[in-house]
Amino acid sequence: MESVILQKALINVDLHLRFVDYAFHVTAGACQVLEPEGYSVQFDIVTPDKLDVLSRKALEQSVDGLLVLPQFEGVTQYLHDNIPKDFPVVYLQKDPLCRVENCVYVDHVSGVRQLVQHVWAQGHRKLGLIQGPSRHLDSMQRLHAVRACCEELDIEICDEWIADGLFDVDGGQNAMRRILRANRLPSVIFCFNDYMAIGALREAVVRGIRVPEDVSIVGYDDIAVAYAICPALTTVRQPWFELGRRAARLILSMIAREPAAHGGDKHLIPELMQRDSVRNMHV
Repeated sequence: MESVILQKALINVDLHLRFVDYAFHVTAGACQVLEPEGYSVQFDIVTPDKLDVLSRKALEQSVDGLLVLPQFEGVTQYLHDNIPKDFPVVYLQKDPLCRVENCVYVDHVSGVRQLVQHVWAQGHRKLGLIQGPSRHLDSMQRLHAVRACCEELDIEICDEWIADGLFDVDGGQNAMRRILRANRLPSVIFCFNDYMAIGALREAVVRGIRVPEDVSIVGYDDIAVAYAICPALTTVRQPWFELGRRAARLILSMIAREPAAHGGDKHLIPELMQRDSVRNMHV
């Protein structure tokens, strides 16, 4: 779980390479809003067993506010229960198990729906999934959304076409290897982020499987290399920079105790990027 901590102090950044794409754009967006107001940003990675670090900062008021990205189930609930109600906190991820007032998030239901409707329009009726960890909020929301959309569109998903990854390239490659052992294969594989899609594409190349002629592969996030690989990856672009900007504007309003700062969540719509990794089955 990553947290962006707002305080009038020196910038301190410590982040895992896996989060570079997200962290850079969200933090850049937040900084664009915060720095002209005299704030700097401290970026911390806090594991779920160390959440007391954040609640302690709030209780001690050593920072002016918190921007929190809760990655796993239970994180939002813990912080909601252990941070004073009047302390400025904005959550950058929606947790379906714990609704909070001040949340700015990307609407993954919309993103998944755009992607699944696109592959359906291209004639695909059998879909495989490479998902993230089961308790990861992104993975949970995307899995729920894709199942609902496939049921609506009568797209087949079966258990042997579903494999877990860790949101990294190796995880995607290993998951693709497991799916390819199935007796029959899906026509398209939806990977829950672009790194796993690149891993799936790598495994296809190793096995002499053509993408998209033999199997289509789609991702999610639209990281920088998604356009550069061959074939260019059909994916969903997340508005990370704008997410950081909106979250920063909201927390500034909360710090200033503006009444309009509270009340209702605020969501951003991601954008489908149609490229070359999906075969048109009608041709």
